[in-house]
Amino acid sequence: MPLAASELLDPMPETKSYFVRRLKRCKIDIESFATPLSVCTMEGCQGMCCYDGVCLDEDEERYIAAVVRAHPKHFEEVGVTPENAFEDALFLDVETRKTATKPCTYKKRVGFPEHFEKASCVFRHKDGRCSLQGLAMEHGEHPWAYKPMSCWLHPISLERDGRTIIWLPRIETDHLREEGYPGYAPYTHCGRECAGGVPAYKALKDELKTLGAIVGRDVYGEIKAAVKAMKS
Repeated sequence: MPLAASELLDPMPETKSYFVRRLKRCKIDIESFATPLSVCTMEGCQGMCCYDGVCLDEDEERYIAAVVRAHPKHFEEVGVTPENAFEDALFLDVETRKTATKPCTYKKRVGFPEHFEKASCVFRHKDGRCSLQGLAMEHGEHPWAYKPMSCWLHPISLERDGRTIIWLPRIETDHLREEGYPGYAPYTHCGRECAGGVPAYKALKDELKTLGAIVGRDVYGEIKAAVKAMKS
């Protein structure tokens, strides 16, 4: 039987315990989830959100390395091995580990941001598909069974100003903005505000429901009710 949404982090117990503890009763920035977004499509984004790889905790790196080690033929197409899949990095001035990157050029039609590096996570196929997600689907698993949590949650963020909060960064509020780098999530296809789009909580329904299932909280239902109350 494939993992249920509530079980996605079960292979990484330390990670699951950490997020359940943080998110069970944390604040939600309701207003940010009223932001209009377009529903993400592979044709439209080509996986641009994967351009810099993703930060991992120790539990996630161990798990993903084990997945790669167990299925070497699957990852031959993207050239990934347990030895080259990860790299050291700095994130918000903190030393961390992340999935490695490789040079990449995106098609003009996707509107790749000028301040993003022309790079790609090593797990990303040329057309934008994720090889970790592809393997899970081949196995009849939940599509996000092997993916880092930050990947499937994007563009949702779980921290702001050193505090735990479930929110959606916008251009004017993005916590990753700095001199020479305008920001990250609001410039990706699935995080970019879109006139005429659908409210973010609807566009990100699967992500919010999955997050809620993991931590034992109706995150989507809370946001939906609160946004409707705002409009009444």
